[in-house]
Amino acid sequence: SNLGLLLQGLGRLEEAIASYHKAIDIKPDFAEAHNNLGNALQDLGQLDGAVASYHKALTINPDYAEAYSNLANVLRELDRLDESLPHYHKALAIKPDYAEVHSNLGVALHKQGNLAEAVASYQKAIVVKPDDAKTHSNLGNTLKELGRLDESIARYSDAIQIQPDYAQAHYNLGDALQGLGKFDEAVASYHKALAIKPD
Repeated sequence: SNLGLLLQGLGRLEEAIASYHKAIDIKPDFAEAHNNLGNALQDLGQLDGAVASYHKALTINPDYAEAYSNLANVLRELDRLDESLPHYHKALAIKPDYAEVHSNLGVALHKQGNLAEAVASYQKAIVVKPDDAKTHSNLGNTLKELGRLDESIARYSDAIQIQPDYAQAHYNLGDALQGLGKFDEAVASYHKALAIKPD
């Protein structure tokens, strides 16, 4: 499975998949190889195959938090939000301080329209991993949608402090500032976003 991970890291997904299949042929109950195969299939856009691989990993090891997380993410990508949520919760039951899962659960809840629950998930992720710019920005988006513009501005500012070249956070900050009638500051944020990412 190490060779597969190396190949996957190099973007050689077809070779990585072949490597994972060899590992599984040698040791069919190798949960990590099934999980890694799922990741490679997901990277290739073969989402149904990824779902099957994650399910196989979880059949072998029902306490595999990463596989629950990966399964939930691919289900979310397939817009099967109701199915994704229990898998996020299972991952968190096994590994309560799993910041990435709290953050991804927030994304799923936001997509589902459960904004207050999304805010709570993002906040839990930030407590565990305060230096994740994307989570701060996602929290800002949810707060902005709730009309809590001052709070959203603070989250976008945190995201930018962590990652100054985060164009989307600058753009979102501009939107929130514009919503508060702070037009000069909004224009400055839009200009920063465009300077980082002109397209």
